[in-house]
Amino acid sequence: MADVTRTAHVDPIPLTDLAELGTSTGRAVSIFLPTARGGAEVRENPIRAKSLIKEAEGQLSAHGASAEEAAGILGPLVALLEDDTYWQQLSDGLALFATDGLWRAYRVATALPEAVHVSDRFAVRPIVPAAVSDGEFLILAGSQNKVRLFEGTASTVRELDLGSIPSSVEDMAGDEQPPAHQQQRFSAGPTGNGGGAGVLHSHGTGAEVGDVQRDKFLRQVAQGLREQLEPNDRRPVVLAAVGEHLPRFREYLGYEHLVDEVVAGNPDALSAGELHERAWAIVGPALGRRAEGDAERLGDAIGAGRAIVGGGSEILKAAKEARVERLLVTRRRCAADHGPDDLDAAIGHVLATSGSVVVVDSLPQDVAEGAILRF
Repeated sequence: MADVTRTAHVDPIPLTDLAELGTSTGRAVSIFLPTARGGAEVRENPIRAKSLIKEAEGQLSAHGASAEEAAGILGPLVALLEDDTYWQQLSDGLALFATDGLWRAYRVATALPEAVHVSDRFAVRPIVPAAVSDGEFLILAGSQNKVRLFEGTASTVRELDLGSIPSSVEDMAGDEQPPAHQQQRFSAGPTGNGGGAGVLHSHGTGAEVGDVQRDKFLRQVAQGLREQLEPNDRRPVVLAAVGEHLPRFREYLGYEHLVDEVVAGNPDALSAGELHERAWAIVGPALGRRAEGDAERLGDAIGAGRAIVGGGSEILKAAKEARVERLLVTRRRCAADHGPDDLDAAIGHVLATSGSVVVVDSLPQDVAEGAILRF
């Protein structure tokens, strides 16, 4: 299988940004458009964006904004059109937001339909799947010789910077080389999987030194990965390594979304595409089960009288009162071709009050959105 790589640029969308956009009020412009990653069509990206910004200017005028006010709101987006490098580094879709004193631009790996919305709030729903890491997962491919970190979706994978994660056992913080008489070699673990990913052996002192070195390495890898995870992160993590390392790594990481099954064996020789193929076979079904579990939990909350289903205005009221623990939104409600409504604001207020937002395919009673309440 050829490598599945995300060569275009994709912007992270922090949940704090989503909360800020969702709770913002005043004249707000939301623009969405599909973009080309390469080829001759790349030249069309800024041209199409310029046309949509012009359309937004007309809508602002129709909403009573003066020419000066419209120019102030749209000025940052107009300036972005002059950044030639930016327009050569797009992905599949672009979302632009602007209001007085605030603007954001996000390149996303989803082809968004062309849409311009001018309202008293932002249309944040189209970027919610990307912001809440919908369908995203991480792959930690590690042996004592080499560590790599990847972010994947069902169809893409890209390698991430390791940050503070050691790239190998020699890269450990505070590591000291053993005495010369301790000849080190890497060999396969008891599972018999390929060399290079097993236990560190030392001659002259027994296996205990190897165990200490290995555990220190796993601890530092786990600590570095923990620093990479966002607050309220729900992305599953798949470990590509010798299976015997999973229990200890789970203990050190302390992350509930570490997947129970590993891509077993030595990952060093596997390409990004091969790792993605094997990891997706594990995490794809797990993501499906998690979505089903979220929907079932809403059903239980409905039965217990601790939920609101349908009706964005009721959910918004509860969100402003910090009563929403989890907001579940169906994929069909995240379309870009509908203007903003109370659900967009509810998303912002749920996140601003430490609640969580989840995107699912369907919900009980065929409702489009539902909120599980704290009280």
